[in-house]
Amino acid sequence: MSWKKLNRLLITILIIVYIPTIIKATHNRAGEITYVQLSDNYVRAIVTTYTKTSSSSADRDTITISWGDGTFSAAGRTNGNGTEFPNDIKKNIYIAEHQYPGRGTYDLGMVDPNRIDNILNIDPPNSVNIPFYIQSTITLFNTTFQGINHSPILLQAPIDFACLYQTFTHNPSAFDEDGDSLAYELVIPLMDRNLPVPNYLYPNQIKSGLNNNIYLDQFSGTFIWNAPQMAGEYNIAIAIYEFRKGILIGKIIRDMEILVQESCSMNSPPVISTTQDTCVIAGTFLEIPILINDADVGNKGGFVKVEAAGAPFVIMNNASVLFPPGFNKPLINGKFIWQTNCTHIRKEYYNVTIKATDNFFDTTGLSTTQTIRIKIIGPPPIDLKSKIINNQIELNWTKPYACDFDSTHFRGFSVWRKIKSQSIIQDTCNPGLEHSNYQKIAYLINSYQLQNYFYIDSNIIPGQLYCYRVQAEFAKISTAGFPYNFVGSLASNESCNYLQIDKPILLNVDVINTDPNLGSIGIKWAKPNPNFFDTIAHQPPYTIKLFYSNPNGSLSEIVSYTKTYSSYSNVLDTNFTHKNLSTDQFPYHYLVQFLSSDGFIAQSDSSESIFLKVKNLNGNVQLSWSNNTSWSNYLFSIFRKEENSVQFDSIGQTNTTQFIDLTAEQQQKYCYYVTSFGSYGFQGIDSILINHSNISCIKVMDDSPPCCPKLSVKGSCDENNNAELYNTLSWNNPNVDCPIKDVVGYEIYKLNKSNQRELLIKINDPTRLNYIHEYTIIEPLCYEVISIDSSGKQCESPINICANYCPAYELPNTFTPNGDGHNDIFKPIKNKFIERVEFQVVNQWGELVFRTEDPNLNWNGTNLKGSILSDGVYYYSCKILPYPSTQPLKDLMIKGFIELLKGK
Repeated sequence: MSWKKLNRLLITILIIVYIPTIIKATHNRAGEITYVQLSDNYVRAIVTTYTKTSSSSADRDTITISWGDGTFSAAGRTNGNGTEFPNDIKKNIYIAEHQYPGRGTYDLGMVDPNRIDNILNIDPPNSVNIPFYIQSTITLFNTTFQGINHSPILLQAPIDFACLYQTFTHNPSAFDEDGDSLAYELVIPLMDRNLPVPNYLYPNQIKSGLNNNIYLDQFSGTFIWNAPQMAGEYNIAIAIYEFRKGILIGKIIRDMEILVQESCSMNSPPVISTTQDTCVIAGTFLEIPILINDADVGNKGGFVKVEAAGAPFVIMNNASVLFPPGFNKPLINGKFIWQTNCTHIRKEYYNVTIKATDNFFDTTGLSTTQTIRIKIIGPPPIDLKSKIINNQIELNWTKPYACDFDSTHFRGFSVWRKIKSQSIIQDTCNPGLEHSNYQKIAYLINSYQLQNYFYIDSNIIPGQLYCYRVQAEFAKISTAGFPYNFVGSLASNESCNYLQIDKPILLNVDVINTDPNLGSIGIKWAKPNPNFFDTIAHQPPYTIKLFYSNPNGSLSEIVSYTKTYSSYSNVLDTNFTHKNLSTDQFPYHYLVQFLSSDGFIAQSDSSESIFLKVKNLNGNVQLSWSNNTSWSNYLFSIFRKEENSVQFDSIGQTNTTQFIDLTAEQQQKYCYYVTSFGSYGFQGIDSILINHSNISCIKVMDDSPPCCPKLSVKGSCDENNNAELYNTLSWNNPNVDCPIKDVVGYEIYKLNKSNQRELLIKINDPTRLNYIHEYTIIEPLCYEVISIDSSGKQCESPINICANYCPAYELPNTFTPNGDGHNDIFKPIKNKFIERVEFQVVNQWGELVFRTEDPNLNWNGTNLKGSILSDGVYYYSCKILPYPSTQPLKDLMIKGFIELLKGK
């Protein structure tokens, strides 16, 4: 038997068992199921319900839990006879444990046959007969690698009081011990597994209007109802989703009751003044002032009681609020205090719900709820420094770190690096370097010597300026020590360093002239820095060689340039113009070698000339270029000139390798080039390196198809004469309504029922926007209008529109098949848009004499054997099958008589 069948059987059994008391057994108000994964497949479920104290006949000391794997367990109440509260409310807690057969995702459920009666928004007025069902979903993890899964716990009770015409707020104060992310959604309460209650209305649907709105904040869980318009009892359900690494791992559906009071409409709610969000570094003593006021001071409802709920009150080293107990006269000054420490660090906010309730009624009154969100983050590592050791960069920072011994969740440090320095703004609400320009190069570093943690970066290029930051990493761990739910601290200070340069450095690969055969490129480089090049170990003579290649060839030496120098100081010539190149066809790569007498070779990194390509794109010009250089280009300027102009003008800048010229005119020829601005980012080299691309020219042509017109067709439904049928076509002018304004004419096509296309007319005037199509055929017609631009391109994906037509079919009652050429054939008087008929003729004895499915009939007065029939009265029946129409025939079956008169 399936789980669903078992669950429905359980509901049936429960209802049968409680039939004798069902009339009095108004019972369940609210509840939810939470859970704890104790080991791989072992779970503890906690079912919390809120019931009607006075419904003693329906009181349950034991309930049944459905575990979602086809099994059920009895769970006894663990809080005695239940905890009673004012307003006829009792809280019940039931606990049971279960061993699942294996890992997976399961739905836990609990059903009771009775809700309370008179719930306004659940199948009114029959809510007492609707089962109460609460459900939660658990995903069982491999605890060795993934950790355990606790459901969120809900620290605010699911029963609250509202007042007619007053804004109501509630927050469940959910807290996830594992640090998983939570999201909230308003859903329909359940009566069975995944089965919503019938005839449910959201609270704002009862006396709906502009003054009746509900809203649930999906991030904080705060529910706002502004404002109730009818007093009574309501139920809502809030689904609380649990995510880990962006994957849904659990869900709780809380069924909640809201009691809307009527006689408090003149009462004002308390007002809470405090902060909403705050983010602090672990170790901070947090003190948040809270001020409570009420406009009804001195009148009924003028005293206020303050309560607080939330995760900071239930974890270790917990927080507290300082308020006088019970109801007090405003103004009431209080505070939230919390000595935070490293065990409190987590990615998610802690929610603290402050609830202020006045004493308008005997035991309760109008409430106001405000949620304070608090994030505790890790402190930054202190005093990061860098130094060069053995051609590597060593980083050091202070040990002990503020949380390396105080938090069971501290996992080590991550190291982040970028080229060149960057200042950052430390955001205590969004710590970490994940969204900065730094790249993570090392993770979970814990190495230390004496009073310093350290890390050595050996993956470095001489001359590059490397800048570093370090952040601490925190995470939960599985039973085998595998981390999950990581969160980073604030970043350390920045420290930068670089290895000195002992090789030549390319500075320019600059296109001087663009030509198919006579192009030229200027190359410039810097020789190795004499302060770091070992002229003792590598003695003269020194030889400089320059190499090049294009994309289609291998590296070749420019022999004409190779030079030898007798001493290092004589090496002065670091420029060369490479000529006779096809600079309009492709880019060129270059590198420089510096050779000493002992065979040592110091070689530069290669760099490529910027190669620009241009093409037409939707009536504009798209520029794209290569960018393969040993330095970093951070800006590109784009220059353009018209065909007959000498002067290039700047038309824009970008930091990418693409640019679209939106100002180019059609049929005009333009030439373009790009200037790059770059830098190596370290000392001793020109700070700005400027290079130019080849010149690339293009004639601007609109290569995009024109926009299709929007067609409408008006049929001649009222026209009775088949010979005068016509359809009126009209369309918009794409030159007015579309960005591409190059339409010069149109082609009008008709499509028959077989979707065959036939050109009706070609219009060479883009301002003509209508056409009348006269036709004699009686089949439905559809049309397309295709626009054509100045280069002959047609618009793509035109929409065919079919004419509205009115089927008509009418028969005569006499014909004279005597061969005189007049009225010899029996055929319809009207025959419009009829696809098929089932036409039969019988004689006076009921014998079939003629039949056809052709709507034209064309009966010549002979019988089925071809014999001529005698004069007389014949009877027909005709079932009419028209083409589908928006205006169908009223009569699809007609019957009548036909008088056949040969007159001879």
